[in-house]
Amino acid sequence: MQDEQQGARILIVEDDPDMTALLRRLLSAAHHRVLAADSGKKALQTLRSETEAGRVVDLVLLDVMMPQMNGYEVVAHIRADPLIMHTPVIMTTALDSVRNKALGLEMGADDYLTKPFEPRELLARIDAVLRIWRSDQALRQRNRELGALIELTRTVTATLDLDQVLKTTVRGISDVLRVEAGCVVLLDEENEELVVREVLGPESEALRGRALAPEACVIGQVVASSQPLLVNNGPLDALFLPEPAWGAEARSRATLCVPLAIRQRVTGAIEVVGRLGTRFGERDLELLQAIAA
Repeated sequence: MQDEQQGARILIVEDDPDMTALLRRLLSAAHHRVLAADSGKKALQTLRSETEAGRVVDLVLLDVMMPQMNGYEVVAHIRADPLIMHTPVIMTTALDSVRNKALGLEMGADDYLTKPFEPRELLARIDAVLRIWRSDQALRQRNRELGALIELTRTVTATLDLDQVLKTTVRGISDVLRVEAGCVVLLDEENEELVVREVLGPESEALRGRALAPEACVIGQVVASSQPLLVNNGPLDALFLPEPAWGAEARSRATLCVPLAIRQRVTGAIEVVGRLGTRFGERDLELLQAIAA
């Protein structure tokens, strides 16, 4: 979730360069990070590309009167697209009729502001919409977490198939944590090796079934110590380094690793690597521990 003290990432959609420059100065002074698009089509492209890259746009400040695709059409496209449908939208326009305001809200805008507006009012409206959005985002995340835990519990109680349980575990992790890659590793006591049993992320087939020397990777340290590990902005685990799908920028990522235990005896571990720019916190650690329990 976005840290309120860092400000929000706000997309200005405005075809008037002077108004865009004015809004950029105002929002930057309030510590928000600003993106801009001068047409509805570019706005939708920016929203999708940023979201797909894991760079969430927290709010769209959308002008109504634009050529080719007006603001009403843009907000309709946003609300119809599952990838970006929850993005908050404040519409701005010189049109002051009740009909125009009602239409904007009916199309899915979260608020509607008439030009010219006072800077303090705009900032107050943005803060109010973001507070509601953050609460809604937190509720959706908790519902995803609960759903993943329920599904895992249902699978464990319904089957003795270990592979099915591990697949459900990895699917649950991908549903609730912002991870780029991850794996479930089990201890082979006879050969004194760790074996990768299930994988999430790039080149997963190359990792699945690989035997690991416990001392050669982070996950081995966690199994040996029986203690979880949370590292933000650290070197990528040696387990993932050989993968060709990782670029140079991926060498430093957030890593979270927790032991798997049966009857208080460690039998393996789960390790996840965050997406670029992601930082794990105590709640992420608690959630992964709940999945591993």
